[in-house]
Amino acid sequence: MKFTAFSVLFLICFSCVADDTNIIFKGDWSEPVGLQNLESGHDHGIRGRLLIITGSEPAYGGPKTDNAAMMFVELQNVTGAYSESPDVLFDSTKLKCKLTDEYGKDVPNPMRGMAYGGRGALVNWVKLPYNSTIRLFVNSESKSPLSIHPNGEPWSQPWSISSGDTNVYYLSGALELRTSTNGLAKIFGDGVPLSRKQEYYEKDCIKTLTFPKGKISVPN
Repeated sequence: MKFTAFSVLFLICFSCVADDTNIIFKGDWSEPVGLQNLESGHDHGIRGRLLIITGSEPAYGGPKTDNAAMMFVELQNVTGAYSESPDVLFDSTKLKCKLTDEYGKDVPNPMRGMAYGGRGALVNWVKLPYNSTIRLFVNSESKSPLSIHPNGEPWSQPWSISSGDTNVYYLSGALELRTSTNGLAKIFGDGVPLSRKQEYYEKDCIKTLTFPKGKISVPN
């Protein structure tokens, strides 16, 4: 099994030091997951969190607005010892968000609308060096009413929370990550069934980050 990067119209990695006044939502870090680099045999501790900030994506071509926002996923390499930089597959469609009310009840997912005619999903390999953080663009949102996409598909319909909504909401989510299959043949050699290799890969090289829920508020 071999994974290759899909064609990506753009992948935005912003500086992870942001002006706090631009942050609409910053979730807590997930618990780290251990992803194995098959080429070296080393395990890497990776954690992540969700982030929504004000501003428009560079490819936005509409009229000037101060009502734009963007969702990102931040990934951080928290491996306990220095090692090489693993290649991690970031696939925005593997992000699944969840919005709940103050009683823990799921807010229903929005009805799917028309197909999105702009860019495709963001899928690419990224390097995540030791003791480093990377910010990866997921989707464009609006600030008021606050829109939040339930996943990383640009064609999905977002939840919408109006500025007058006094309910309490919590945002959480999950994201599947994986490392490259390069090195799999070196580990097993010849004569090992493909099913055995697949089992090993899925156990040690595909993991899911679980983003804890955080309270979300609509900007004034």
